Amino acid sequence: MKTKPVVIVVIAVIVIAACGFLFIRSKNLVSPKKGEITQFLNAFNAQIKAGNIDSASLYFEDKQKSKLVKVLLSVLTNKTNTGGKAKPIFKVSLNTEDALITVVNPEFATALVVTSFNHDNLPTEKSSLLFTIHKIDNKQYKITQVNATDFVKDYIAYQNKVVNKTIPEKDIYSPITLAAFKTAEQLKARYDSVVWFDHINNKTYYYVVKGKLPENFYYQDDRKINHDDFKIGLVNQELKEIIPAEYDLIHNINGTIEGLIEVEKADKRGLYNLDGKLVVPVDYDQIYPLKAGDNLAVVKNGENFFYLKADTTLSEKIVDFKIADIVSQIKTLGQSYTLTEESSKNVMEYNSRTQGTSLIIPPSYLTGLGIMPKFIDFPNPLRKIFSNEDEDGGEGSRSIAVAFDGDKNDGDVNWFQSAYYTIVNDYLGGRGGLYTSKNLLVVDKKHNQILGFNTAVDLGEGEGFGSLSGACMENFTRAINDSLFEFKSTSYFYQPLLNEEETLEEGPSYHYLQVKNGKLVDLKSERLFPTQFIKLDDSYLQGCYTIITGPYKSSKKTTMDHVNQSLLQYMKNEIYASYKYKFKNQKWNDVFEYRFSQGDTTRNANVDDSLTTIDKYNISFINNKLNRQKNNTLAAK
Repeated sequence: MKTKPVVIVVIAVIVIAACGFLFIRSKNLVSPKKGEITQFLNAFNAQIKAGNIDSASLYFEDKQKSKLVKVLLSVLTNKTNTGGKAKPIFKVSLNTEDALITVVNPEFATALVVTSFNHDNLPTEKSSLLFTIHKIDNKQYKITQVNATDFVKDYIAYQNKVVNKTIPEKDIYSPITLAAFKTAEQLKARYDSVVWFDHINNKTYYYVVKGKLPENFYYQDDRKINHDDFKIGLVNQELKEIIPAEYDLIHNINGTIEGLIEVEKADKRGLYNLDGKLVVPVDYDQIYPLKAGDNLAVVKNGENFFYLKADTTLSEKIVDFKIADIVSQIKTLGQSYTLTEESSKNVMEYNSRTQGTSLIIPPSYLTGLGIMPKFIDFPNPLRKIFSNEDEDGGEGSRSIAVAFDGDKNDGDVNWFQSAYYTIVNDYLGGRGGLYTSKNLLVVDKKHNQILGFNTAVDLGEGEGFGSLSGACMENFTRAINDSLFEFKSTSYFYQPLLNEEETLEEGPSYHYLQVKNGKLVDLKSERLFPTQFIKLDDSYLQGCYTIITGPYKSSKKTTMDHVNQSLLQYMKNEIYASYKYKFKNQKWNDVFEYRFSQGDTTRNANVDDSLTTIDKYNISFINNKLNRQKNNTLAAK
């Protein structure tokens, strides 16, 4: 089971917004020396041991001297916990002398530093921090990034152990939670485990399991989970089983439709009421709850549709039903909203003393359309410890904001309609605002279905970057045929170009989506430009791009409505790079080293046999455009 923090966390990954650190900017630098880096880290650790936060901050690059760096340093100097305010309840120490150092290129190296957690009443435990070290001059180094993801997770786990070892339970958990813990112990005589509690109007319902949930249950693709290993049921306040333990998943009570509980089994859905009556058999592909009117929902079984009426009975099959006609009536579709812990009418929590968040299992139609993740963690108001220590308030996600960006019929095609959403998952743990995604909904009128696709906005190499600048906000969908769509949307790249002072920051990304079994499936590509599946034409040279130019500390942004020569060169050469071509110009090898290598250092002197017909056409097309421009310089051929 994945780790769930009990306390507030405001650091995870500290990274410069312009994190193109993997690109070599100086050809005259000698590669970092491991001994010099060890001395640098030891000097940094000396300031940490002395508690000198201001002096320790000087070891970071200027753009890294942020609030998050100060929080990290306050944790390492044992002045606060990871919330940044409360005093720590155990000690942290670093072992920089034995850091595992890896030289990345003539400018950068990484250093894996072991940390220790110490408390008088518990055994010492280890974790680690991954530092990225920038050589800015001969024998001069600065810290340009700290990946603290594992450190934070382990810090929280150890802190939870200290809390449960040293603080009375009544000061940690609400009375209703403590009562639920006791009842869950009783239920173990009938079930293998109790995984969650759902508290409704001061009554507690227990999610019981026969078998064992897999460790990857919360984050694994559902299709890769063996559901024969476990089944979930629901027990009420009187310890009566109101939903038998035979389902793959049971959602929050009232979560899909008020007064009902959605269940899933073998990719089919149904609904129970709180009396334990199966009001919608688990035979339906999808349940679409409606905003208002005489009917509670539309349910889909194959090509047939039915209404779930207000009395929870099902109608006869709806004749000549058109899904496009009721999309605007489906709950949450076509609107902007924010989901938070406060927006939930009940609190569902883990049956765990170390997993402190509350849990929301969104309606399956939102998950299936890619608007919501399968599981969402929010701060748990029933866990009292540390709950008021930080104004950010708790752990998990602070909120999930869904912004409706509009819908339209694209082009002259009248058989589908597209809608766009921008989704920001505002994580606590120092990652607030880092994770933005774009969602596409396609109302397929020809096949009478709704299709969804979700993709990250940040396609760069590092962790999430935050929001787009707003200079470019493109969304467009076109049908290549009735089973293949092209989705174009502005994304964040931070991709260095051949010119050492040019970086592609934002631009349009292209996704090619096949319709398979009623879902949109992305044709995977590591390329930034749409050269793998489509023959280019002049329309693919148009689009909104922002490029950062100039020296590192005095750069400026330029927005263009078309690709320039630098982007054309990149567009062509990434075709070769995707086949691990060894460029004659080493600078191109540096540009593509991390996008396509994935740890494989193999390089091919010739990749002509690997090029597809589309590749060859697109190379010729780009060459033709480049040959019309002056000062054409290519490295591939």
